[in-house]
Amino acid sequence: MSETLYKVLDFSRPIDRQSFMEVISELDSLPPSHKKHALSEGQLKTLIAAIFTYGLHYDEVPKEQRELLLKAILEDKQPLFDLSQTFGRHLINNLGNSAKLQLEALKNIEYDFKRPLSNEPLVDFVEMELLDQTTSYRKWEYGRFSVAYLTAHFSTQAQWKKVEKTVKEKKPRPEAYLKNFDKELENARYGLDAHEQVLLHLVVKAKLLPEKTTMADYLLAGSIVQQHLLGLSLRLEKLAKALVNVIERTPNINKRRGGPKL
Repeated sequence: MSETLYKVLDFSRPIDRQSFMEVISELDSLPPSHKKHALSEGQLKTLIAAIFTYGLHYDEVPKEQRELLLKAILEDKQPLFDLSQTFGRHLINNLGNSAKLQLEALKNIEYDFKRPLSNEPLVDFVEMELLDQTTSYRKWEYGRFSVAYLTAHFSTQAQWKKVEKTVKEKKPRPEAYLKNFDKELENARYGLDAHEQVLLHLVVKAKLLPEKTTMADYLLAGSIVQQHLLGLSLRLEKLAKALVNVIERTPNINKRRGGPKL
């Protein structure tokens, strides 16, 4: 069986951050004579990121609710939609030469920005050049990105300082601490679903034991986030609070110096 050779994504290049609704405002402010023009490069990337996010997650909801999912993505109704849109923008930055030529050709087409899925050439491009790799050989990279994104999000929570202080004071042995963390995480008091428990475990493992966090771990994280992004986003505050409480309740182990810090 032949192996697929590819370059790991380079996340160092800057990406556009213009939201879908910001582009809508721009387009609506144009005089009628300019509204038929092709999109700018930044506007096109925003449209691609929205289509990519919908394509990656539409299976999470029943068919009759997918229109509402698309609307929520376009209007930035949930914070974690930005996770996949940001990953999609990095994918665009890492396109191969052939895909870059295709994208260049797509820039000259007029699009219905307010109806993203009606733009068939662009939808086909997103499916072939972005979605196919994200759901196959780059899923572990999507998972690793998701873990890093969630860690950064949790670090903005007011309670995160308590987390850092608790773990700093405990100075645990990582493997032993992680076992006790998992045991506490399973407690029914937190009301977490099984996939939420696994994802929080992976977030903490990647922080405490980065050298032992494997591609298989990131594949699992990628699958969980792809399949449950909307639900995770709706319960994001609950997950953050649970993470803080679990770490505070995890038994103290091995108060030795030099332990890792979360």
